Amino acid sequence: SSSREACRLRSTSAKAAMLGDESETLFRVQRAEDGVPDLTKIPDIDNAGISLNLQTRFKRDEIYTCCGTILVACNPFKRLKYFEADDVRRYMGKRFGGEPPHIFATAEAAFDNIRQNEGNQSVVISGESGSGKTETTKLILQYLTAVTSNPVWIEQQILDANIVLEAFGNARTLRNNNSSRFGKFTQVCFSEEININGCIIEDYLLEKSRISHQAEGERNYHVFYQLVACCRNNPEDKLRYMTENVKWYHYLNQSSCVAIEGVDDAKMFDDLRRAMTVLDMPSDMQQHLFSCVSTVLLLGNLEFVSIDDGEAVDFTSNDLGIIQKICIMLKVEQGALKKALSYRQLVVRGTVNDIPLKPADALANRDSAAQTIYERVFKLIIEHVNVKTNPGGKMSTFIGVLDIFGFENFKINSFEQLCI
Repeated sequence: SSSREACRLRSTSAKAAMLGDESETLFRVQRAEDGVPDLTKIPDIDNAGISLNLQTRFKRDEIYTCCGTILVACNPFKRLKYFEADDVRRYMGKRFGGEPPHIFATAEAAFDNIRQNEGNQSVVISGESGSGKTETTKLILQYLTAVTSNPVWIEQQILDANIVLEAFGNARTLRNNNSSRFGKFTQVCFSEEININGCIIEDYLLEKSRISHQAEGERNYHVFYQLVACCRNNPEDKLRYMTENVKWYHYLNQSSCVAIEGVDDAKMFDDLRRAMTVLDMPSDMQQHLFSCVSTVLLLGNLEFVSIDDGEAVDFTSNDLGIIQKICIMLKVEQGALKKALSYRQLVVRGTVNDIPLKPADALANRDSAAQTIYERVFKLIIEHVNVKTNPGGKMSTFIGVLDIFGFENFKINSFEQLCI
């Protein structure tokens, strides 16, 4: 390798000598230890060279590096002043590579292709958990709304849709306090005048297992803690949603983490309600959704008692109290709910047979019911957002932003992780 490097240097020096001294910097070998802005310019593009180059730039708070047309972003885990109005103006109308690497440069490249009638565009954002994919998605939306002339209400609905989806679809993990636990493809829709006139969101693979099980140090979805925190200070909501202390809930107390430092869950719930209102979500619909969220938490505290030598289950006195609360909030019959929680149905030749659940099966059935209710709540929210933000036939082109959440390796990995 040293002989190859010597040949490369001699060749570079010869070219510089032919073109004059002022051209020497143009042909000088760019080293990884210098932290060059484009990885394709370093001599050896291997793991060591790439890591060294990124590390050098990261220490200088240069979190963006190009690799050809690909942008590599390193999460700084702190606020940087790279995303102000002046930065937007710096990249407006500039060709990709004409300015230092930046997510705004990538967004501008996609937007310019729209302007040049190159057809629909997409930005694919990938990376491990905690790498900053969700924040990158927000920055792209921030740039696109800044460089176009749009009605204020459209911009506000797009931004508030993110607040709602983060509350119901994000959670604290060991790597990230606000990790998206679902994938989403956001189509930012443009009119013929190249202004934003709406958006369409398609979701993928909500992490349902988190609802009933969390790893040590992680949290369930934000909305659970936000609802409980709100009800702690609001007697009317506490009565409506029949909440308890956050540490009482089995679905919230498994991981020894019920709060995030510097985050006020009660305030976040106020922001969530405001965002729902901006998205024209009626108050009765909001109440229905939060009743379902409370129901999911209550289901987790059902314990069951074994009967008939472990061949069936019955309900404890605490279980009966929980079932009564759930039936009031969901407006269902107690008998029907108790049967659904303690029996399974088997159809044989057109005849429906009720088979008692064993204790372990009853607990699994409980978790499955909670996960299904929450998933349907999430789908309902996505549908409502799309109804309010979808421009329909007024869309001419779109820029799609694909934010796929990162794979994580747990102690016990389910089929769900394999799908991710």
